[in-house]
Amino acid sequence: MELEKFKELHARFFGKELPEEVLQSEEYEAYEEAIHEDEACYNWAITDKFSSKGFDYQSYCCLMMADKVYESLDADGEIRYNDPEVVINKWDENLYGIPLHNGSASMVVINYCPWCGTKISN
Repeated sequence: MELEKFKELHARFFGKELPEEVLQSEEYEAYEEAIHEDEACYNWAITDKFSSKGFDYQSYCCLMMADKVYESLDADGEIRYNDPEVVINKWDENLYGIPLHNGSASMVVINYCPWCGTKISN
């Protein structure tokens, strides 16, 4: 999908409750496919989300790492503990870890990004 067409669809679909007939439409399915399969569309959508939320994604090694850290935070910017949807955390000490969802705040500290392989400076 061309990026300009994706941007138009993104403006129509993103962040809105959509009726079932829209969710089943070919246009929405093409939008969903583009965000998951087209790197240019994904990168644009994710950076647009970060920019609108004031999230400093440029300090991360890759957009996927930034997205997973962003998704691990609550509305106040605090880490969401005991949430099975969280796959990675970043602490103020510049430590990154994969949480163990065992009822505690335990984690496995990581030294490399699971998505791009970049060494994470601790």
